[in-house]
Amino acid sequence: MNLRKIISVIAMLIALAVQAECDPNFYIYLCFGQSNMEGAGQIETIDYLNIPDRFQMMAAVDYSSPAREMYNWYSATPPLVRQSTGLCPVDYFGRTMAENLPEEVKVGVIVVAIGGCSIEHLDKDFDPADLENEADWFKSFMSCYDNAPYARLLACAKEAQKQGVIKGMLLHQGESNTGDQQWPDKVKKIYDDLLADLELNAEEVPLIAGQVVTSDMGGACGSMNAIINTLPQTIDNCRVVSAANLEQKGDGLHFTSHSYRVLGCRYATQALALMGIDDPVVSYEEEEPVIPTPSPEEGDFVFDFTYFNPSIWENGTFDASTNTFTAGQWGFGGWQYDTPIDLSGYKYLVAELNAPQSNGLAFRVFDTASYWEQPYSIDFGEKTIVICDLDGMMKPVVEDGVQTGIEALDTSHIYRVGFWAYGYQPISIKQVFATNNNPYNSLTDLVSDTCLNDTVYSLQGIPLGNKEKLSSLATGCYIYQGHTFWIR
Repeated sequence: MNLRKIISVIAMLIALAVQAECDPNFYIYLCFGQSNMEGAGQIETIDYLNIPDRFQMMAAVDYSSPAREMYNWYSATPPLVRQSTGLCPVDYFGRTMAENLPEEVKVGVIVVAIGGCSIEHLDKDFDPADLENEADWFKSFMSCYDNAPYARLLACAKEAQKQGVIKGMLLHQGESNTGDQQWPDKVKKIYDDLLADLELNAEEVPLIAGQVVTSDMGGACGSMNAIINTLPQTIDNCRVVSAANLEQKGDGLHFTSHSYRVLGCRYATQALALMGIDDPVVSYEEEEPVIPTPSPEEGDFVFDFTYFNPSIWENGTFDASTNTFTAGQWGFGGWQYDTPIDLSGYKYLVAELNAPQSNGLAFRVFDTASYWEQPYSIDFGEKTIVICDLDGMMKPVVEDGVQTGIEALDTSHIYRVGFWAYGYQPISIKQVFATNNNPYNSLTDLVSDTCLNDTVYSLQGIPLGNKEKLSSLATGCYIYQGHTFWIR
């Protein structure tokens, strides 16, 4: 036998060995996009609970906390993208897939996503030299993937193919390409390149793309959905996931944590429908399953109604006996500071009413002395409570009356906090405070039955010992007899 035949036989044996190791019941999904795929949602207690053992993630970067190494598989405990990212649609996509597929099937996800990226940054032919004039924060995100996100996703996918079968691709991107009529063709190129480089069949590997925050929910890029909706006309095996009725965080771009959960379930519903499962079990309901009932505790920053100013903009009134604010026309009232206050040490900002209102009410936070600078703003709608993530709070960037992007709010320099309204209708305010305590801690009905005994558990469901262990636990959040609680 000559050398060429020997090499050929060895190659064939290696290929057969790889195929033998590949588990046909390990379904793998490639996920890519920009910040909403990256995850901008606050990771809350519920997100650490009841994660199926059959739902796993491959690290596309090295983590230090939690400790994860690139190309290795781990339990899909958030964050799934990078250690500093938040909740994303993939979290509840994977949970829902695992819950609806046969018990012998595992679900694996690989996520490569970069906040602020355009579709061109995700292309196989993107030239890293084009990053020269980009902002430093964006360069930092891209550097996590060696400035070549396509190559990183491909490398992870090839590693994953040694162990499982790629069953689909998930995309959430479009905000940075709003109005780009060529976007569907650009997406198709990335999809086709991945199919070719991974030797996949388009008929067996669908692309599922999600809409951005809709215009009627305050989405700054909602008009892009008209273009996203045309993607199935360009890619045959493609489904579009609706973002209808999903709330955003107040920056016009990013979904709330609740919305990410619902969006992830919607992604899974589309993927399952392509498998012939048309009536899947969706454990996370579209209506929020927990109505938070927070109250200030020791160490929280409580806004004192004694100092409430009803006339920060336009002349309003405030009844201190009932905490009732009536704004002037298009008016703003609340708390204003000549010397800014520092809220950067808190995670959440809670504003709660005593009753719903219908006066265009919005809760706003300013990090500038000028009232005319852009604030963080979130609408109450029909709700009586808004819970804002101070960690990562953003505000719009507006040029010539048009929102062109977002930027971080400086929560260490807050000049103004309060309520904007059309005016002339009474608004009964219950409380406003900043806290580090998770407002969604009332999760008794959502905690696994396995946590209802006399054992103390971590949020990941790991048993830590009996109740005597409480005195020696470090600061953090734990579960005991079905209740979550904080140790400070």
